[in-house]
Amino acid sequence: MNRRIRIQRLAPQDREEWQKQYYRHKEQRPRRRLTALKAVWDGQTLADVCRTQHLRRKTLEHWLDLYLHGGFKTLLAPERRRVPQALSCRQRRVLRYILLHKTPADYGLDSYQWTARRAQALIAAKWNIHLGLGRLYPLFDQFGLSHQRVHRDYGPPRPRLQAAFVDALEKKVEEARPSDRARVALDEFALRSVPDTHYAWAERNTAPRVPSDERQRPRLNGFLTVDLHRGLTGVQFRSQGKTGDVVFVVVLTVLRYVQQGCHWITLILDNARTHRHALEVAARELLSEIAELAHWPDLKATTVEFLHTPPYSPALNPAEYLIHWVRQETLYHLPCTFTLQEKADRVRHHLAQAPPFTPEQMQKLLRHIYKLPKDKTVKWPKLE
Repeated sequence: MNRRIRIQRLAPQDREEWQKQYYRHKEQRPRRRLTALKAVWDGQTLADVCRTQHLRRKTLEHWLDLYLHGGFKTLLAPERRRVPQALSCRQRRVLRYILLHKTPADYGLDSYQWTARRAQALIAAKWNIHLGLGRLYPLFDQFGLSHQRVHRDYGPPRPRLQAAFVDALEKKVEEARPSDRARVALDEFALRSVPDTHYAWAERNTAPRVPSDERQRPRLNGFLTVDLHRGLTGVQFRSQGKTGDVVFVVVLTVLRYVQQGCHWITLILDNARTHRHALEVAARELLSEIAELAHWPDLKATTVEFLHTPPYSPALNPAEYLIHWVRQETLYHLPCTFTLQEKADRVRHHLAQAPPFTPEQMQKLLRHIYKLPKDKTVKWPKLE
C-alpha cells in the first residue's frame, strides 16, 4: 500500500495526540517533523511537502517510516550524537593497562585501590585531560571491566527484630540531643598480614588476584567507635578479640565521654558472642571499681546502656559503615610487605586527619538505616 495513503488513514485517530505533541515540543527539530506529517495528512503529496518544507525526499520518507513503525515516540525521539573522545586510542589502552596491572601508589597516590576519582586524578596528572566521573564509568565499561567485590554471605535477616531495633535506635538518638548524653556505635575488624583484596577493576568473569603471603596469618583486632551525632571516631587495637578485650575498649570509651561531661551513654553493638551479657556485667563492674578507687562521683552517676543489633543485620550498625570506609580507603590491596603495625598506623593516620563522616553525613546515614526494614531495595548511601 502507498506510504502516503497509510499515513492518511491514521490521521483521524492521531490528530489529538499530534496537537499535544506540538504544544509539548517547542524546538524546531520536532516541530518540523510534526509539520511535515500534518501536511501529508492534509492531502499534500510527498513532492509538495519536500518543496514547501525544503526537505530532501529521503529525509521525509525516513520521518514517515519512523512514524509508521513507532508512532510519535519514535518520530520525536531525541537525537543522539557521538561525543568526541578526549582520550586517544593509545591513551585508552594505556589507562586500561594501568587499571589492571598497576596501583595508585605507583603514581604517587596514597592508595592501593583504583577508584574513579583516583583514575580521574591520574588522567589529569599524566595527560592534562580533565574527565568527569560520569564519563569514566562508561569508559570502564568500554574497556570490558567490572568492579568485582567479595562479600560475606550473611544469613536471612528477621524483619520484625530489625524494625524493633530501628525504632529503639531512633528513639535513643532523639533522646541524646542534650549535651550530657551520647550515642556511640562500636564494631570490630581484623588486620591480617594477608592483603584485603575485596575490590579490583578486572576483566568480566575473571577473578582478580593480588600477590600475598598466605602462609603467614598473624592477626590484630581493631575496635572502631563512631559518635552518632558528631561523627567523631576512635580506634583501639588488641592482639585478641575476646570478651575481656571488648570490655577494655568499652570502658575506655565510657571514660572518655564521662570526661567530656556525658552522664548517659548508649553503646550500639552487634550480637556477637563477645558482646552479650558477660560483657555488660564485666564492663559495669570495672567502671564501678574505677569510680570507687578514683573517688569519681561523675562516673558513679553515669548510666551505661547497651543496644544490640538483630542477627544477620550488619547494615543496621553505623560502625559497619565506618569499617567499610576504613577498609576501602586504607587497607584494600596493600602490598604484602606491610606489617600489621604499619597497617594499624595507617588506619590511625587516616582517622586522625579528619572525621570520615561529618555530622550532616551521620544524619544522612541514620535516615538511611531507619528506612532499611521498610525498603529492601535501598543500597548503601554515598557519603562523599
